[in-house]
Amino acid sequence: MAPLASEFPRRLPAEILLERATMARHLIVQMCVERERALAEGGPTFRPTWDATANGLIDAIVALWQAPVTNGT
Repeated sequence: MAPLASEFPRRLPAEILLERATMARHLIVQMCVERERALAEGGPTFRPTWDATANGLIDAIVALWQAPVTNGT
């Protein structure tokens, strides 16, 4: 895991790092809010446990950080 942690972020421009960090933060908060709401209302959740929810978030955030940068307006 150290190579990914130490090499990957340096390959992204600073503005992309900031943008993706913001996206990741929103993803974490929103998924936790949705799970808490579903639990409070007795509704279904995407994943059966908080651990499974965390694993799904990790998968999504890794994909977000590894996505190619598309230049354009």
